[in-house]
Amino acid sequence: MTPPVRELVGRDADLVRFAEILGLDAPHGVGVVVSGDAGIGKSSLLARVSADAETAGWGVAWGHCVGQSGSGVAYLPFTELVGRLELLEPEAVEQVVATRPALAVLLPGRREAAAPTSSPGQVAEAVHALLTAVGERSPLLVVLEDAHWADPSSRDLMTLLLTRGFASPVALVVTYRSDDLHRRHPLHETLAVWARIAGVEHVDLQPLGDSAIRDIVVAAGSLAPDDRTTREITRRAEGNPFFAEELAASTVSGQPISGGLSRVLWARVDQLSAPTQEVVRTMAIGGRTISHDLLVRLLDLTEPELEAAVAEAVERHVIETRWPPAYAFRHALLAETTTSDLLPGQRIRLHRAYAGALAADPTLGPPSELARHAAASGDLATAVRAAREAARSDLAVGGPANALQHLEDALGWLPEESEERDEVSLEASDAALTAGDIVRSVQLLRDRIEHPGPAQSPVTRARLLATCANRCRLVDLVFAETALDMTTEAMAIVPAGDSADRLFVVTAHMQQLVDTRQYTEAAALGEEASALAARLDLPGALTEIRTVMSRVIEVHDDLDALERHIDALLADLGDRPDPLRVRIHHQAATMHHRRGRLRQALEAYDKGAALAAELHIDWAPFGLDSRLLGGLTAYEIGDWDGAARRLDVSDPLLPQPGRSFFDAALMAVRVGRGETLNDHEIAAVRDWWHVDGFGIVQLVMPAVEHYGNAGDLARALDIAEDAVGELERTWGRFHAVVRLAALVAGQAAGNAPHLDATLLRRADADLESMTAKVDAIVAEPQRGVREPTSEVIEETNTETWAWDRRLRAELLRLQWRAGQGSPPHPEAMVAAWRESVEAFERYGHPYETARSRARLAAALRAAGDTAAARDEAGLAREVATRLGAAPLLRELDELSAPAATTPDSPDALTPREQEVLELVARGLSNGQVGAQLFISTKTASVHVSRILAKLGASSRTEAAAIAHERRLIR
Repeated sequence: MTPPVRELVGRDADLVRFAEILGLDAPHGVGVVVSGDAGIGKSSLLARVSADAETAGWGVAWGHCVGQSGSGVAYLPFTELVGRLELLEPEAVEQVVATRPALAVLLPGRREAAAPTSSPGQVAEAVHALLTAVGERSPLLVVLEDAHWADPSSRDLMTLLLTRGFASPVALVVTYRSDDLHRRHPLHETLAVWARIAGVEHVDLQPLGDSAIRDIVVAAGSLAPDDRTTREITRRAEGNPFFAEELAASTVSGQPISGGLSRVLWARVDQLSAPTQEVVRTMAIGGRTISHDLLVRLLDLTEPELEAAVAEAVERHVIETRWPPAYAFRHALLAETTTSDLLPGQRIRLHRAYAGALAADPTLGPPSELARHAAASGDLATAVRAAREAARSDLAVGGPANALQHLEDALGWLPEESEERDEVSLEASDAALTAGDIVRSVQLLRDRIEHPGPAQSPVTRARLLATCANRCRLVDLVFAETALDMTTEAMAIVPAGDSADRLFVVTAHMQQLVDTRQYTEAAALGEEASALAARLDLPGALTEIRTVMSRVIEVHDDLDALERHIDALLADLGDRPDPLRVRIHHQAATMHHRRGRLRQALEAYDKGAALAAELHIDWAPFGLDSRLLGGLTAYEIGDWDGAARRLDVSDPLLPQPGRSFFDAALMAVRVGRGETLNDHEIAAVRDWWHVDGFGIVQLVMPAVEHYGNAGDLARALDIAEDAVGELERTWGRFHAVVRLAALVAGQAAGNAPHLDATLLRRADADLESMTAKVDAIVAEPQRGVREPTSEVIEETNTETWAWDRRLRAELLRLQWRAGQGSPPHPEAMVAAWRESVEAFERYGHPYETARSRARLAAALRAAGDTAAARDEAGLAREVATRLGAAPLLRELDELSAPAATTPDSPDALTPREQEVLELVARGLSNGQVGAQLFISTKTASVHVSRILAKLGASSRTEAAAIAHERRLIR
């Protein structure tokens, strides 16, 4: 409900600014965030803005976040907002509910029309669709007040609405108290996100000037403008209109000005009659607003006595009336002051009365309120039951974060020996997983596993262990090392016989055996699990078992058999909207990727991501991976715009560490285009390295390129060393080291002419270590193959094969450019780079093919084949230009036109002379220059003589100095 419109003083400029931002005369979609101290006039200003909007033909709807009462109810302000819109535009609500049933969860009379459980994404999409639809009929002003009290689900939804904006004329205004915030306040991080949303306006209401405060004081207290009391109130109010009103009203009633505002506010209540004080105290313990029906239940007053008490409180400006019948404090500070003044005994008695009324009639308030009051009055059994009911209600409306809080509250109220803790722990873990907090989901289960109650049954413990093991798979750097132990224990204690509990445990153990490469044992257990699922007539479980078993087929490198197996699984599932299909599409994409079929892989990833979006499980593990890996695959095939579209995610519902994965993956595109990464961006992703190795892999590759391109090889080596160490501790042997070694070698080679001896030795040592790990992977005996061959890895993992070829070529390039020892034979370099080009061409990676061509061109030129070098460089430039790959274009420019002066000048250095000059500046002798460039010592001497003449230098040392001074060399 819109607050009553009061006379505004000193806010004319703010009103004008709001009219401009909202476009009252030219409506458009806009988001506005309004901040200010308590009592500064946010509500009053927006009430006037709302009235002006209604006069201009706008629809207006408010939603209020509420402190204490209702703070734990998911989407509380949006329930109020949607209810108001149902009155304003019932046809629009009907149309949206018909197409997006999740909206019904915000309409108490329609919740039966919603799905049994709605996801946050479904609710968010439905609310956005409703506001858009209403705005298309007539301009709409939406005010969401007091976001500092918003529940987690409402904060996320506010963020999504501000981020997406509106194509129709919808103005969304969100207010919050700035003086309530602190570093650990839940809104603090959200505000940082809001500050970065393009197009969102931010208005910070400032204190009023002294003249405006004096006007308020005169109006409130009928005092002369030059009265000493007026001046004292103006000083104490410090520009806050509510404070000024209260101080003035207190003075008129005979109270002294001295003391803090809380004393002044309490004096207002203390002057009320005894029945009215009882009403105010009872309201205060419940929150800012209370329904008439609940207040009647709580008070031992007759209807006439209650009406008289309410009338007195309204007359004294303590409370205000609402519709439907309810009462609210005129300002939240009045409620807070009254609550803080209550004695402990008064608090307990009032909480007990609330709990009794809410338990007797659940329609009087949400179960979260019953839980709060029951816990505060000491009735923990009732509090636990109500908290679990509140969690179920919040999950039904798509508020898993709220549900998790209720269930964690319940765990805090339950004694450790309570058997109920087992079920509540499982429920809390499920809520955390749904909310995207995988680490918390695992922690909740581990805590109960490690601290079981005396009555914990073997079946329950086995289920806790198996569930925890399944979730450990999603965060492989935190708990994965214990997952197999968990399922082994679960297998030992779960009762024998045909039961769904045993099938669940057996399937979880089979998955762990697969993850730990115990494929023979997994295959045997898979047969047992399949037979059990068949006997129990559980086709869904059987399909899941077959999906896990596809990994056993894959590791035997029989990719043809794997493809047939996946096709059969998809055929069995048909077009049913089954989440398991997302996982199978993901497996199909992985199989295609291994075979170098990148476009087919992208198609399968996109299918998985689209199905996940359809099922509103976009950020569930396989849905998230499908979109993420689809973006990376688009990058590989050279569709960088498509990659950015998939990887640039603004959805506030995407949790961590998933968001860091996308941020890191997008860095590959950004670095490829020559964008600079900020240290804080890299640090933000590194903060999640302890959770999942995938984030390490995604960050380290672009970070090495970023630091190397900037000429900071030391930092490139630092992050590469850290990444290898972390991944070895977690994954053991990992294929990503092949690509990482190739990138590090490439950056070392590119920077070699400018490295000091110490850093060059460090790069050599690091690469020697990584290359040994690569050799172990490439030469690993393939399953079913007695003798390993390069053809096997070429067929079974084309990506690894291509990067291995690249690594070998880069190592030769590093040896050549470092100028240490005997340089490689030019034909060997040319051959190595041709293999790299051919490998990436076969893999289907245009960018890395082009980079390999650029370096092949350099090798060809060094070997004296300038015509072939120009051809290769031209092909590389075509790709680099299409992709906008600025670093590669610079590399090609340096390769093709390294002239020291203007090209037409007789003193211009030839490309070969430029190369010789760079080596001379590094202190190489004529013989070393000749060996480095594959020319004779005599020819090198001739080049040096010509360079000295063109530069006007008398010695090699002077030539080097002139070259540095004129910036002829890097």
